[in-house]
Amino acid sequence: MISLDDEGSATTILTARQAQCLRGVLELKSAKEIARDLGISPHAVEKHLRICREKFGVATSAEAARYFARQSRGNEFPHYDISDLVSGSHTRDGGPVLEQPATPNLAALEETYGALSDDHPLTPLQTLLAIAAVSFVSIVGLLLLVACAEGIRRLVTN
Repeated sequence: MISLDDEGSATTILTARQAQCLRGVLELKSAKEIARDLGISPHAVEKHLRICREKFGVATSAEAARYFARQSRGNEFPHYDISDLVSGSHTRDGGPVLEQPATPNLAALEETYGALSDDHPLTPLQTLLAIAAVSFVSIVGLLLLVACAEGIRRLVTN
């Protein structure tokens, strides 16, 4: 069904259930999830979506959902208000603006903690410690594997 609004542009009339199904598509839900939320069968959801596709003259439910969103809200994406972290000294309600955290000084962090990025390779001591840690974990894992195998062997032989 097509109707003309006050400005003369064509709008598609949807039933409440068809609109609910399209909102589910906009929320990236499957037909099964939409059906569960609405208390109807997935087959009924597919039927509603097929009718919506036919009404909008599109090939996919996603296209129909985008068209529905543009019609109902003027845009397919939600509108967000101005952030509380806008530049300036005060927000609209007069409160102070929270300052953004300062970016860390990488040179100071590197001096304190060692290598931090791909541009700075590990120091020899860090390399040695990494090798030792990997070796220790490997040996412990191997010992656990041997212990499990020994336990299984005892169970089978008894």
